Amino acid sequence: MTDKPMDEDKDKKENQEESTTLAEDSVKASSVPKKKDVKLIWISVLGLFLIIAFAVIFVRPIEDRGIRLWLLNHTPDQLVIVNPDTAEIEKELLIADGLVQLIFNNRKDTAYIANVVDVSNRITVLDTRTYLKSETIIVDGVPQGLAIFNDDKRLAVISGSKTDFMAGGFDILDLTRQSAVDPNRKVVLYRERGLVLTTSIYVDENGNIYCLDAKDSRVFIFDSKINKLVKAIDIGSAPISLYYPEGGKYFFVTSIDDESITYFTKSEDPLKIEKAGLLKYMRFRNIVSNKEATLLYAPSYEKRIVAVIDVEKRKVVEEFKLPEGSEIIQISPFEDFIYPVGRDTGKIYVMDAKTGKIVREISTSGEFRDIKVILNSEKPSYY
Repeated sequence: MTDKPMDEDKDKKENQEESTTLAEDSVKASSVPKKKDVKLIWISVLGLFLIIAFAVIFVRPIEDRGIRLWLLNHTPDQLVIVNPDTAEIEKELLIADGLVQLIFNNRKDTAYIANVVDVSNRITVLDTRTYLKSETIIVDGVPQGLAIFNDDKRLAVISGSKTDFMAGGFDILDLTRQSAVDPNRKVVLYRERGLVLTTSIYVDENGNIYCLDAKDSRVFIFDSKINKLVKAIDIGSAPISLYYPEGGKYFFVTSIDDESITYFTKSEDPLKIEKAGLLKYMRFRNIVSNKEATLLYAPSYEKRIVAVIDVEKRKVVEEFKLPEGSEIIQISPFEDFIYPVGRDTGKIYVMDAKTGKIVREISTSGEFRDIKVILNSEKPSYY
């Protein structure tokens, strides 16, 4: 009789121990993740990492480096200011009819725009910091080209006839003095009328003036110290444009008649300037270069390319393809991008200067005649 309770107690104890063991095993089993769960965790982590990486690479804010493109639109007659880094068209300013050319002074606080307004021929002067018109200069003929002197006090203006637009030369204006007869005009320091159809003008840091005439195959060089033609160099065909880079030892003249670029040596003494070489490839109307002028970038409207030219080798080393033909081009102050402008659509193509890859297209419309580039940091402060 006494053994039965003892047996019952023993059975209870064994059952309790078994239940405790089962509970512990259950806890251990639930605390150890299954292989399938671990795989799902790793997939989730990897997916989150890829989303973050995509956001960093593709959704990061675009840096505005302060580069601004100034373009002259002929239809309609507007000055268009574009940020090539953000693709934003910041300004569209109505200037006047018949926009021809745009230049900055050396201080980068003033822009001069040549334009024809009915029968009154004018140069519009803008403040680059406010985009406001600061002055209007009336000139005697149709202004078809501009060049600023190194002191920012004198301006060379190609002056054409009001009847047939034939530009027989240029005037040098004193920007610091108004005419006593007409306060809207500047004092003329020198007037040259020995040319026939002047198409391009440039003044170097020494005051040498370079002119091209579409009716003559020579490059004309004037010495502004004595206001006289001192040299004319024949290139064998009618020139179309002159490019004088800040760096390097050469300047360049293009001709579409024989599809050439002629090299000229730079010199302080205009009498020592000579032809230094020739590259024949295709029709180039305008060119730009890097700061050292070791590479030229030349768009071709007919071939729909930008040719990259090694100056020392006198050889085209790359051809960057464009969706359309281009005639005008600029280069970033940081030399990482070039900006050819489509002639047919007016699109600005932001193109990698090393690879030729188009990284951005900026849609505009019209017929652009000129393009210049400026850094906001180059503009002097008011204070």
